[in-house]
Amino acid sequence: MGISYSGTSIVLFVYLTILVGIPVLIGVYVYRDAVRRGMNAALWTLVAILAPVFVGFIIYLLIRNSYSDLKCPKCAAAVTEQYTVCPKCGTKLKASCPNCGFPAEPDWTVCPRCASPLPDHNDGFTPPVRKKDTALGKILLVIVLVPVLLLVLLGVFSFSSFQNASSMGTAQVSIEQYEGHPEITAWIKACDEDPSKTYALRYQTESGEQKATHYLIYHPSAYENTEIGASVQSGLFGTNIEVNLYDTSDPAGTGNQLTAISSYSNKFAGLKVFSDGKKIACEITEVDYNPTLFETIEKKSVPAN
Repeated sequence: MGISYSGTSIVLFVYLTILVGIPVLIGVYVYRDAVRRGMNAALWTLVAILAPVFVGFIIYLLIRNSYSDLKCPKCAAAVTEQYTVCPKCGTKLKASCPNCGFPAEPDWTVCPRCASPLPDHNDGFTPPVRKKDTALGKILLVIVLVPVLLLVLLGVFSFSSFQNASSMGTAQVSIEQYEGHPEITAWIKACDEDPSKTYALRYQTESGEQKATHYLIYHPSAYENTEIGASVQSGLFGTNIEVNLYDTSDPAGTGNQLTAISSYSNKFAGLKVFSDGKKIACEITEVDYNPTLFETIEKKSVPAN
């Protein structure tokens, strides 16, 4: 019962990959970013990796020094706002005063350093381009998406496990079959006082890893054309038996008011009741005996001892 060995291995491998991979990505980013900003790269890398719950990484992003994200349009060398020419290839990056070479804005008329008049059209330069830092966005995306993907993966394996481990048996029974069981006939009589509801008796037992859940469901308002369907739905958060009451025009409908269900899984099964696809309330009473009068094994009903 439970998740298979191969499924567990895959989940464990993914978990370990995430556990190691995300800190490594953060460490590489912090180290390279700190080097560009002239910070203590080794120290901040250790802080970002070792601090729990990404606290070190968050602190680094908040206090890191600013740095120029501009580059030369020709050779891609790093430049700053103050550069008039690229120090690597000599490309003119900004307008300048023809007298003293001080950086000037295109709409200035006088140089602020030497007070010399500036030409009306001070062009002939190519401004630097801004570098895009996409690494941070990618890391944050990984941090957000990876836990979600891990939960989805766990859900898939859990769903497959529950589907393989669960079995269910159902039977339509009549009230007359319980004439020799006064505790159940008394319960049925009490339920008849409010026929607008649906009622159920539940008995749970377990043997090793296998857990059995038995329900006797009573529908006081059921009539001749009422059909009853039941299915077991398993997933990450457990197993539920879904019972659906629906009207049929078939005059040969069962019209039975009692439904007996036994479910076997590695978790106790809950109960959800629907009427024509709409969920309705069901009053469940716990009992210390099996009210179904039968046991179901691999969807076959056999008499109980």
